[in-house]
Amino acid sequence: MSVNATSAAPGNAVGRRRWSHVGALLLITYLVAYVDRTNMSVAAPSMREELGLSGAQMGTLLSAFFWGYVASLAIAGVVVTRLGPKKSLVTALLVFGLASSATGLTHDFGQLIAVRAVLGLGEGLVFPAITILLIRWFPSGERGRASGLALLAIPISAVLMAPSGGWLIENWDYRTMFVVQGIPPLIVAVFAAVLLKADPSLDRGLSASERSYILSTRDSETRKEAPAGAARAVYLNWRLWLLAVTYLLWMTGLYGFNQWLPTVLSEASGLGMLSIGWITAIPFVGAAIAMALVARGSDRSTGGRTAYVALPILLAGLALAGQRLAEGFALEVAFLVVAAVGLHAAFGPWWPFVLRDVSPEHTGYASSLVLSVGNLGGVIGPIIVGHFAGTTGSGDGFTVLGYAAVVAAGLALLTGFLRSRAQTRSAGASAATETADVLNPVTRS
Repeated sequence: MSVNATSAAPGNAVGRRRWSHVGALLLITYLVAYVDRTNMSVAAPSMREELGLSGAQMGTLLSAFFWGYVASLAIAGVVVTRLGPKKSLVTALLVFGLASSATGLTHDFGQLIAVRAVLGLGEGLVFPAITILLIRWFPSGERGRASGLALLAIPISAVLMAPSGGWLIENWDYRTMFVVQGIPPLIVAVFAAVLLKADPSLDRGLSASERSYILSTRDSETRKEAPAGAARAVYLNWRLWLLAVTYLLWMTGLYGFNQWLPTVLSEASGLGMLSIGWITAIPFVGAAIAMALVARGSDRSTGGRTAYVALPILLAGLALAGQRLAEGFALEVAFLVVAAVGLHAAFGPWWPFVLRDVSPEHTGYASSLVLSVGNLGGVIGPIIVGHFAGTTGSGDGFTVLGYAAVVAAGLALLTGFLRSRAQTRSAGASAATETADVLNPVTRS
């Protein structure tokens, strides 16, 4: 029986402090990070009107966060590994919270570009730190659900941020929205500094049975030894580069979709910002439900996580590529709901899928590599849609994002196939060695 199938029952019996203290705090941390990362998408229609920005300029502004983010991710593996995940999270929360509030104090395009880049620099430390905490605090058989819990922040942030942001803009202005939504990260930083422990062995409130359970089961799906330095094991690992390109194409679709969705809905409906805020939340409610179901299914599966990653992304690609064929606003929203579900549902199994063959010592480096390459999609996606917004319409940009998602799904399937073939070959070689040992006991002794 697999580890995934056997781990759930003992895990519930020994206690759930890892979920209530660590899992919940990681969800809240990524929630406030994602609100500050994406709240400009809700403000975009108002900002374009007030500042006189073109579609191309707005696309550049929406992507400016990722200039700092990708630069930060490039060194995040080293920083988080040396500084530790707890100190890294607290530092990041303080930096991007202040930068988000400062966005509301800017008055021109250049200032906005600068402050959004600083916001990205701060957030670059967040998810590499989260991946280390997931590896340290959660057994392999729970890691899909734990990762999915933290990443539920993505759709939940849209459900909360879009209506509240629309309300703040409609009753005050977009500057007030930025200032107000930059305060929660500063509060979360205090809680993380006080409550979060970098490893189960450091948490005095953890029961002995839960600590023993975590420490004895957390390495069953990761490589137990560090076979080489980070350069060889991570940066020269072609399989990780294949996964990084997969993530790049997927994130191109996801960030282009998330950043431009309110504008696309506004163009299609002509409704006010408060109404658009509520409608924008609809696709992300479906995405949150799908994320929970797919993450749970991937942890229970005995056949690997490949299908749980590839198929949702493929579904999203087809929905985005086909949404321009929809006639009527209601049908277009239906296509966009399917796209949101597919783009987000794969997050739960994604990081266990990526880190399956990575040693715990190299987790920070591997996640940093995949994130830094993949999040270039946050630069590319919004600019692609912005280009079409100024010419044929934002919806055509969504079609291009759909093609990128389809290719990403294909690469995920290819990765799973190559892993399966390598595993089969390894099992065959082991069987051959055992047979030789039996047939030639004297020679082998």
